Amino acid sequence: MKKVLILNFPAEGHVNPTLGITKAFADRGYDVHYISTERYKERLEAVGATVHLHQDLLRTVPVRTGSPDGILSFLKIHIKTSLAILNIVKELSKSIQFDFVYYDKFGAGELVRDYLNIPGISSSASFLFDEEHLKILPLHPDSEVPLQLDKECEDLLLEMKQNYGVSPENMVQFMNNKGGLNVVYTSRYFQPESHCFGNEFLFIGPSFPKRAEKTDFPIEKLKGEKVIYISMGTVLDETEEFFNLCIDAFSDVRGKVVIAAGEKADLTRLKQAPENFIIASYVPQLEVLEQSDVFITHGGMNSVNEGIHFNVPLVVMPHDKDQPMVAQRLTELQAGYTVSKDHVTAQSLKHAVEEVLNNDRYKEGIQKINQSFQGCMNMEEVMEQIDQFIDQRK
Repeated sequence: MKKVLILNFPAEGHVNPTLGITKAFADRGYDVHYISTERYKERLEAVGATVHLHQDLLRTVPVRTGSPDGILSFLKIHIKTSLAILNIVKELSKSIQFDFVYYDKFGAGELVRDYLNIPGISSSASFLFDEEHLKILPLHPDSEVPLQLDKECEDLLLEMKQNYGVSPENMVQFMNNKGGLNVVYTSRYFQPESHCFGNEFLFIGPSFPKRAEKTDFPIEKLKGEKVIYISMGTVLDETEEFFNLCIDAFSDVRGKVVIAAGEKADLTRLKQAPENFIIASYVPQLEVLEQSDVFITHGGMNSVNEGIHFNVPLVVMPHDKDQPMVAQRLTELQAGYTVSKDHVTAQSLKHAVEEVLNNDRYKEGIQKINQSFQGCMNMEEVMEQIDQFIDQRK
């Protein structure tokens, strides 16, 4: 029985895409160990993983990657989380000999692979970046304005080297772990410049296993209604102003408007909304998308994939990281309408929604991407490729 260690960045858009392959490992008889946070424990156990917990630092610090200080703060989350994960791995390795480690592009993946000296497979919840795109990132040493590390960062990296004998090649590794094999949860059709990526990249499309979660969301109120669904993901801060804009834009809409405000939003700062609005910190997104007519999203890959899965036209307001790239690709494929976060108004938002609802090309564009997902490798083929990769490296 193979033993697999899975590592991930503790965010919805990184964990949720791995649920399908985690279940596939367990169904194949693998002994699956997944290092994550309390927030994801229940859903990971539901797909067959033994979960080992570390502190959720991502929810203790505001994530603002638009400034050098914000990027530095985000990097420290990565480094501190990596140290916590390495400590858990050190303890686990005393009694478990893992055959391989399966890790997200974000975080500690290559560090743990090197510490255990076992094969590594990377997991990409979003588009792949080529080297030229990576050089744009401030964490890249060849960036035009490379990030300057402070003493705390340097001390943390020294602690990592002294205690575990590993260190990142450079800081961009924390956002771009690579493996001998790389699993990508999209299709070659949707991936920009897909010809740049060879056979060591398995494009398997997204999967949407039913999540083990309890919610009191009134999903029955959406049935038979025209539904506008709005979500800016779970990581962004200071979204209240935008949600108030949405209340202004859609107050006179016939139907239902659902706002997934996220746990960081202060609901007391939102305007009084009409009765046709449902505003909640957490929303069962798959169930709501199944009833939705349009989806206003920040353009996180997980959310976009879920919208495509249910053939819901997309209005995308990208912020940072991969989101502008996702929005651009949707525009190229005529599957989404992009609005600028810096110039958005109630009127422009309303126009965008009317455009995607009334122009069939957006639905057709989304259906083409959805068809490309359905044409990806099936999970049995993926498991065979992974088995072959691991067996060749024993």
